[in-house]
Amino acid sequence: MCTVSWVHQADGYHLLSNRDEKRMRGTALAPRVMECGGVRYLAPVDADYGGTWLAANEFGVSVCLLNGGSGPAGPRRSRGLLIRELAWAPSAADCVLWIKQLDLGRFAPFTLVVLEPAKAAILADWDGEALAVDPAGDSHMPLTSSSYDAAGVRRSRVADFERRVRAAGSLDPALLYWFQASHGSSPDAYSSCMHREDAETVSFSWVTVTRQTVRVLYSPAAPCHCSPSEQQILTRAA
Repeated sequence: MCTVSWVHQADGYHLLSNRDEKRMRGTALAPRVMECGGVRYLAPVDADYGGTWLAANEFGVSVCLLNGGSGPAGPRRSRGLLIRELAWAPSAADCVLWIKQLDLGRFAPFTLVVLEPAKAAILADWDGEALAVDPAGDSHMPLTSSSYDAAGVRRSRVADFERRVRAAGSLDPALLYWFQASHGSSPDAYSSCMHREDAETVSFSWVTVTRQTVRVLYSPAAPCHCSPSEQQILTRAA
């Protein structure tokens, strides 16, 4: 249950993500500097299973996860642990290559978007049985996921996004922020900033990659409640 959007800029990009979860889930830990295979990366940490839904490394490569359906029955690993296994990748192509080598049968369905500077986003979609990779991932932006009327939620959020782009006449980071914080016609299951009786948007992350740095701004609550105030920065690797 998430909404993810992004926009490219010279030598980098902005990636914004709402994390939607059941109200019973623990409060995630704010982004911190971690390491995988000798590569530093920034990521928040899921309090329940130790994984993450978003990682941005010192090469300027970001990987962001959205949950899919339940998939075939059987034992599963937390999908968030997959992101921590991919955080070392020096390029989006390396990240996708590694995904293809993994035993994805241990994971429930998911969608991954992989971003790097000066390249189109790559989308990797695992339906529980087969992996589909789309190198033209920008055409699917914004991404949405929901355990409640997934198709209807996507239609509503995409329509809100398209209205905002038409009104503004262009796409920029500020527009993405207000879209992520939007309640559309009302704060409910269909709005980008989601509020339901059993679940809600529990955090907001904003990755900014430039020629020099990788920055993650984070809010431990829905963007309608507070602006992102926690920040971590990495120097871009050569």
